[in-house]
Amino acid sequence: MEHRDAAMYACKHKLHRVKTMLRAQLSVRGANTQSVLIEQISEAGLDFLCDAGAQCRIMPEERKMPGPVFGVYVDIVFRLPNSDRELQTRCQVLFCHRLSQNSYRFGCEFHQLADANQELLQEFLQQAEIELVS
Repeated sequence: MEHRDAAMYACKHKLHRVKTMLRAQLSVRGANTQSVLIEQISEAGLDFLCDAGAQCRIMPEERKMPGPVFGVYVDIVFRLPNSDRELQTRCQVLFCHRLSQNSYRFGCEFHQLADANQELLQEFLQQAEIELVS
């Protein structure tokens, strides 16, 4: 099962991804929110950057080392550029990479994203692709 999830993420990871610098609020298991930076986003999910404190709150107690992550979900709230609407989504965390002593990248797959939010995200990605080509 774990291998299948990793293979599925690798396939979805190849979808058109847009580099961003979007501020977001993340919460784990209903705890207080933590500010993170969304680095990339696609139709399937997003990657975000955070500090060591957030990494400790996200990773399961028995597994604090970077690498594949299983069974962890986070709630993320953010706004896309030129939008007044907040997008709220639950994401399944798939991996954690340590970038430096106090910097981590997490890869997540959208688990719950409302249809209206999915449409807004698709519009943003299409516009970003148009801007990239022109």
